[in-house]
Amino acid sequence: MTTSCFPKIAVGLACIGLTHLAVASDKMDSVVTAVFSRSFNHYERPVQADGTPVRQSYVIAKGGFAPGEDKDPSIDEVKFPGIVRLLAGYLADQGYVPAKNPKKADLMLVVHWGKTIPFSDGVQRNMMDQGLESFAALQQLGHGVGGAPGAGNPDDGLPPSAAVIATQPGQSSKAAADLAEAAVKEAATEQMVQGVFELREAQNMRTSADTYNANLLGYTGELKRRDNPSIYGGAGTAYNDLLADIESERYYVAVTAYDFQEALRHQNKKGLWRTVASIDARGNRFNERLATMLDRASHYFGRDSERLVREFEYIPHVDLGELKVLGVVDEKPAPKK
Repeated sequence: MTTSCFPKIAVGLACIGLTHLAVASDKMDSVVTAVFSRSFNHYERPVQADGTPVRQSYVIAKGGFAPGEDKDPSIDEVKFPGIVRLLAGYLADQGYVPAKNPKKADLMLVVHWGKTIPFSDGVQRNMMDQGLESFAALQQLGHGVGGAPGAGNPDDGLPPSAAVIATQPGQSSKAAADLAEAAVKEAATEQMVQGVFELREAQNMRTSADTYNANLLGYTGELKRRDNPSIYGGAGTAYNDLLADIESERYYVAVTAYDFQEALRHQNKKGLWRTVASIDARGNRFNERLATMLDRASHYFGRDSERLVREFEYIPHVDLGELKVLGVVDEKPAPKK
């Protein structure tokens, strides 16, 4: 093999790079890809006499893009035509082909992709703190209530309205104390109600966000299945892992199939199946993981996965180290003697 076709410096870099690649290939990063697929309306993919799936034609449509909460170039710069081109290869592997005549297509495939928005822990902590502060203030309001006026500071711990009542002229000490205590109890009740409301609202917001993401990513059934007394007997890790997934930002891509002829002839949007794949957005990039998600999802196109499938994938981690030029190779071959 001659090396005259390579640039001089590139040859030196390539030599040292391949050496480091062989050493570093044992290092792996693992990511978890979650896939859920469900069929609708008693759909079963038609098969041929030999049991292989019948080829089905499709038209494809853009369902929607969810960019997430923060700017993310790895997903913002991915356009729908690029997703379609990549998806087409995985669809072909499963016997789905673009319709030559769109009006005669068997399926209409609608593609959604994006990044989830989990409930912010910071928001919840802030609301929880406000609720707890209300309870702390409630305890302070009760301090000194019922004490005889004139003993120390009669207004200590009282709301302003109670302090005014306690110092009105022409009232007996007992009447003033009773009115002050009633005002304190009213204020305490309001504080307690506000505290309970804030705590409950924080929990409701978290539950609402978790529910939305669980439905979007196909986690709902598996969470319900895992939410049983076994989580207190050593099986809680799986449930907590699922919960951590939906409470973290995740990239996802979903393909939903509709009966196109039913929609065309009867204006009936009849869903047949939906497959969604997702991956943790932390430490990943959408444009680099899209092929992985589509590959995992494609194995379930047109069928029911029955349960959420979470698969570990090990990705080679290559560290080229410090690159050095080992030498310069002359582009011209040495003259024959």
